Amino acid sequence: MKLDLLRHGMPIGGHIYRGNQDDPLSQNGWQQMLDATQGKSWDYIVSSPLIRCAEFAKYLSNNQNTHCKIFNNFKELGFGDWQGKSTDSIGQTLVDHFKLDPISHQPPNAENLYDFQARVLSSFKDIVLHHTNESVLIIAHAGIIRVIKSYLLNLPIEKMFTMEVICASSEHFDI
Repeated sequence: MKLDLLRHGMPIGGHIYRGNQDDPLSQNGWQQMLDATQGKSWDYIVSSPLIRCAEFAKYLSNNQNTHCKIFNNFKELGFGDWQGKSTDSIGQTLVDHFKLDPISHQPPNAENLYDFQARVLSSFKDIVLHHTNESVLIIAHAGIIRVIKSYLLNLPIEKMFTMEVICASSEHFDI
């Protein structure tokens, strides 16, 4: 399987702990996605249900005449009380502690990291199982991409926030 992991472009509202808040792409974010996918095609496109991923996935699917499936399990990590807030409003020290040890320093009322990992990997393993000889594009969020990359690279999930995943970045894996 040829796998590409594409993070959505910049949403309206800029850099915040957005989590599963459903904000659309900004004009710039949409252009970032067009640029990231220009000249490429896939056999199968998978997306988060959140509008900042799903809207572009459906657009790309229609333009490439490629099957697209929305996976509810690819909704971003719920950041609890941090959702919709910037690092400045949360506090850099709290954010740093969270990134270094997301188990002991998770945001109040946030989704459990191990539960998040389990839901993401259950759908990811199903995709791998059923699309072995295809090229697959997953359009998702930084958290989803970090979980999948941690799994593929055999890294502990507790270190996932040490990986940078910028808007509209794409990574390729041969599985």
